[in-house]
Amino acid sequence: MRKLELTDSKFGRSRSTPAAPPRDFTDNASRARSSTGSAKLVQTAAIILVLSFISACRPKASSNPGSYFPASADVAGWDKTGETRIFPADRLWEYIDGDAEKFIRAGVERAETADYRYQNKIDAVADIFVMSAPSGAAQVFESQPAAGSQTLPLGDAARLYKGSLMLRKGRFFVRLVAFSDAPEVPEALTALGRGIASRLE
Repeated sequence: MRKLELTDSKFGRSRSTPAAPPRDFTDNASRARSSTGSAKLVQTAAIILVLSFISACRPKASSNPGSYFPASADVAGWDKTGETRIFPADRLWEYIDGDAEKFIRAGVERAETADYRYQNKIDAVADIFVMSAPSGAAQVFESQPAAGSQTLPLGDAARLYKGSLMLRKGRFFVRLVAFSDAPEVPEALTALGRGIASRLE
């Protein structure tokens, strides 16, 4: 760094004083600091953008438990006769003790069940098993015997039996069972199954 020679009038001797840095040096330092700040802002914005993208890609939370069941009169002839009962995977044995292990192996998260009555004379129960993935619903569906069933255009796949109906849609497996063999049961179960399938998202 250059030094300027100054004369001390009081003592009659010269002293050296550091010269101010060149103007272009100061400007360069300012520009460097500004560039660094801008880079940090860009980096922060990029991180926020990536986090937002990851959050958007996460699976959406399922609807509120129980919201998959049609309310009374939502499906012609059917009334919901009780509260929805919910069994998480670790308590599934309380509801289907002998069959719980099959659902657990397929990745069940919870089971929801509700009672229905058709035209005030036919009782039925509707079970919705929420699986962790569509493959689990398909695994449970395919484990059920197809003998004596009729395929239906409901959800991803559906089978209608004399007194019951099974369907799968996405990660949901649905089972409807009527406690009657009346001739109107198949048509009534099909209508209830369609009403439930339309709510499974």
